[in-house]
Amino acid sequence: MKRKTNTSWNMSWNMSRNVSWLLAAIAAMAMLAVPARAQAPEKFQFRLNWTLYGEHAGFFVALDKGFYKEEGLDVEILEGSGSTTVAQLVSNMTNPVAYVDAATMMRGVGAGMPIKAVGVTLQQSPMSFIYRADAPRPTKIEEIKGSRIAITAGDASLAIFTAFMGKLGMNVEDVKLITVANPQSKEQAVLSKQADALLGYFMDQGPRMQLQTGVKMGWTRLYDMAGITTLSSAIIANSDWLKDAKNQAQLRRFLRASQRGWQYTFDHRDEAAEIFMKHAPAFNKEISLLEINGTMTILRTEKTKAKPIAWSASEDWKESQDLLEKYAKLKAQPDVNVYFSNEFLSEPPYLAKK
Repeated sequence: MKRKTNTSWNMSWNMSRNVSWLLAAIAAMAMLAVPARAQAPEKFQFRLNWTLYGEHAGFFVALDKGFYKEEGLDVEILEGSGSTTVAQLVSNMTNPVAYVDAATMMRGVGAGMPIKAVGVTLQQSPMSFIYRADAPRPTKIEEIKGSRIAITAGDASLAIFTAFMGKLGMNVEDVKLITVANPQSKEQAVLSKQADALLGYFMDQGPRMQLQTGVKMGWTRLYDMAGITTLSSAIIANSDWLKDAKNQAQLRRFLRASQRGWQYTFDHRDEAAEIFMKHAPAFNKEISLLEINGTMTILRTEKTKAKPIAWSASEDWKESQDLLEKYAKLKAQPDVNVYFSNEFLSEPPYLAKK
């Protein structure tokens, strides 16, 4: 009788031990099945070149649609205060990854800044004279001399404007530059007729000023007046930060999700406008959509039209450098590859790696 009791107890104990072991094994397997990214999204700050414009919609689409989260990133998008300032923030590691004007970045490289473009979203210059339609100036080359042009301190437009003037046989001193503190003041200077025009992006300031103020605006692209264009807005990174393999992997994920966001914006512009408005409440649907549509027209050049979004061509970098060297005193680099890298970009459809 005693032996039978012991046998029953042993069987019960063994069964309990086996069940406990099985449960522990199942729990361990479940832990292994959970991707590491899902456990702790990595913080990632990304600073823009300016205050919000429709040009930035692709990044907010990637944020809103969860593309960054799928890559294991907790992305914070910060506004900027001019490409010159933002390039310095990248150089000193305050924000190792940011969005700036390519010509401004090239000047930074020439000055010894450890910065490099890792993706170029706007590959044709949108730079334009933007003016009141009831006082349109300058609309043609002979109207440029003596015009009052509003710019901001550290304005990304100054490099390409200098090249534009040089190609036309003029100097920046041939116009009266009115330097103001911020983009809003630049616009107000034109609206109040203290300046004839401002230098800005055709798909941004002009349409928005018209829709917000009711004042009819006009604009003339520098490209249309003199064939002047360079690579424009680019995602840049600190070159020293890029030496770390962990940072490289993180950047690849950020860029892949951003490419996906820009592609989604291209394919679903109405929805992209709605998403952008949530992050930029000063914009209405009409302004947002107008700016997004304009942005989507300058994503590629002839040399990159079959390439992934943000992939740039060395020939376009060479043409940009030649123009800025000849007319805007850019310090040319022997090898334009010092300016950029395509190695961290992904091929479509830009989906997160499993």
